[in-house]
Amino acid sequence: MRPSPGPLPPLDSLLKLGFLAVVLSAGVVRAAEPPSDEQVRAELDRQLREMVNTPPPELRLHFIGLDPSNYRLVEVHFTLDGEPLQAPPVEQIGSPGPHVLLTQQVEDGPHTLVSNVVYMDASWNMFSATSGLLWNMTSSLNFQTQRGLRVNVTATTVVVPEAKDPRLKVKLLHDVKAEMTAKLEDVALPEMPPPPPTKARTPETGVALARDTQVPEPPKGLRNPEPPPAATAPQQKARLLVRAMASRKPVAATLSVRGATAQRVTLKKGARAPTQVELAPGDYAVDVIAPGFLAQTRRIRLAGGNAQPLNFALVRAPKKKLVKEKNGRLELLKPLRFPEGKAAPMPDRVSLPQLVDLLVRNPTRRIRIEGHSDNQESAEGARRQLSEARARAVAELLIAAGVEPSRLETEGLADSRPKAPNFTARGRQLNRRVELLVLER
Repeated sequence: MRPSPGPLPPLDSLLKLGFLAVVLSAGVVRAAEPPSDEQVRAELDRQLREMVNTPPPELRLHFIGLDPSNYRLVEVHFTLDGEPLQAPPVEQIGSPGPHVLLTQQVEDGPHTLVSNVVYMDASWNMFSATSGLLWNMTSSLNFQTQRGLRVNVTATTVVVPEAKDPRLKVKLLHDVKAEMTAKLEDVALPEMPPPPPTKARTPETGVALARDTQVPEPPKGLRNPEPPPAATAPQQKARLLVRAMASRKPVAATLSVRGATAQRVTLKKGARAPTQVELAPGDYAVDVIAPGFLAQTRRIRLAGGNAQPLNFALVRAPKKKLVKEKNGRLELLKPLRFPEGKAAPMPDRVSLPQLVDLLVRNPTRRIRIEGHSDNQESAEGARRQLSEARARAVAELLIAAGVEPSRLETEGLADSRPKAPNFTARGRQLNRRVELLVLER
């Protein structure tokens, strides 16, 4: 005789046991699931950031000179953002090279390098047009640095055989190349589990298929178009707030902006508010030309998201032009005057503004500023240095007025080319001067 079954457990106890089993099985399933695509990418990005070494930016300066049997290196000077760089003595770098002058860390961002190299004709031939000639060349370069990069700048002196003017036979050029200094550590990436398979439904039947199951392509007319590429965040613009004033009144003018982007803007006469110009961040040259006024120029650096004012105080153009171009030279009808033994010229409010006006209206012009001295100012070697300092002083005045340094070269000729006899005080005064040679038309 079979025993009778015992009493059944209550219904609510059975439900609780079933619910607990479901919860435990769901936890096991979740623990076994591989990470998602987003988790894999995030982990790889984190490990790459840890493995990439990003050192500060570097500048490496190289120099390639000329054959010392024909050209003797006299001086070299380099400045970075106005600060002098320590270069080896000329005895070490007088050979053709290339020579590595220095390698140093720099700040992240834009920089300006100015190179000055002086060569002398080493050969002596009374029939040669360059015997004893001195080439004093200055060139500037703007470049950008960022972390993890080394900028290699090469200053190269080259001979131009086809140059008709012996003074233009030697030139100084710059070349820029960048290389990465950030390197990946020699570490193997860990293997990440594949993302979980997902289900996809066919458009025809709606049947769920695994991701790796091939689905036949629908006809061309039924294909979904590819999604457009993700839009990148727009670069934050900079704003330039420009005024052109004469006697405290806004005048009509044309503004030309040259740099990362180029624009030409019209400034209205009597405008109450400054004219706003939106530009990408960077370095710019800004020229303003107004009828009846001397043209002016400025060099300016703009940062993204900032509004920077720029005011021009215009000066009326005189009826008589004091700067004329003749036979490849710019003649100052009112020459700059230099005190005896001094490099800086006496204050001038007439000739220099007209010279800036001519350079602004002819943006392709490059000039060489030649400095001169009389034959009694100092010893012979010091006279050459004094004449060169005079040329540089005039170049600095033009740069301060906004002229780009790359458009200027300087050279000192001492008392080798007198304009007047040196045995009178008036003659010596005339010989203390600068002359301006047009290099490019």
